[in-house]
Amino acid sequence: MLVPTKKFDLPTEVISNELVAENHYLLRCSCPEIAAGALPGQFIHVLIPQGSGLLLRRPFTIYTVEGDEITMLYQLIGEGTNVLSSLKRSDSIRVLGPLGNTFEISPAPDPAVIVGGGAGIASLMLLAAALRENGAHALGLVGSMNSARLLSVEDLEAIGIETYIATDDGSVGHHGFVTELLMEILETHEMKNPQIYACGPDGMLRVVTKIALDYRIPAQLAMENRMGCALGVCLGCVCKVRMPSGGFEYQRVCTEGPVFNAEDIIW
Repeated sequence: MLVPTKKFDLPTEVISNELVAENHYLLRCSCPEIAAGALPGQFIHVLIPQGSGLLLRRPFTIYTVEGDEITMLYQLIGEGTNVLSSLKRSDSIRVLGPLGNTFEISPAPDPAVIVGGGAGIASLMLLAAALRENGAHALGLVGSMNSARLLSVEDLEAIGIETYIATDDGSVGHHGFVTELLMEILETHEMKNPQIYACGPDGMLRVVTKIALDYRIPAQLAMENRMGCALGVCLGCVCKVRMPSGGFEYQRVCTEGPVFNAEDIIW
């Protein structure tokens, strides 16, 4: 799944930065060079503006590409994302990307089952758009803690994705985890050549992996490990991966990933 993509490190201005759900923002900026080469699953590394006192960049998946503009959907977690949420139109950030590998879409899935847990759905939106452009039948399963934190449902439906919702508290959709909804979908829908694509918390991805293996369905996971450099130098984002020849090795989520075959991950 390695993708030799030319990388750019560029300053850019914020076009908009809007609250789209509880503790979640959508930031839009103009990055024509990155927009031209961005592929589903890839991410950018963002340098927080000078004066913030934050030295390390933060990784964010590329949520959408619209002409020369890219967006990133992010959750308020720590100091870095809190600073980002305060940025306004014409404020400046520096962006490195596109980084990482990409999802494989061939052979054509029928259906493609997209499973996003919380802000993990952000890593799947470019993929959803690519699947629809290829004419694939796609199902979108979106999980969140509650209705106030629900993300991307309207965006998925706008591009023709058949969308299902699960909330932990039952405030909308299935009452329970999105992995429970996945099992229900697999049991009740006709599956000719299914493929699972997922991103979310590690606990969710572990369960998705087990379900995929139990049902013998190929699955690809976008991992969300913490990253220091995002260039494969610091080794701070490694995960344990099973090798075809036997044994295992540690691979870097920022370079060999973030997308891995579910069956290869050793949890």
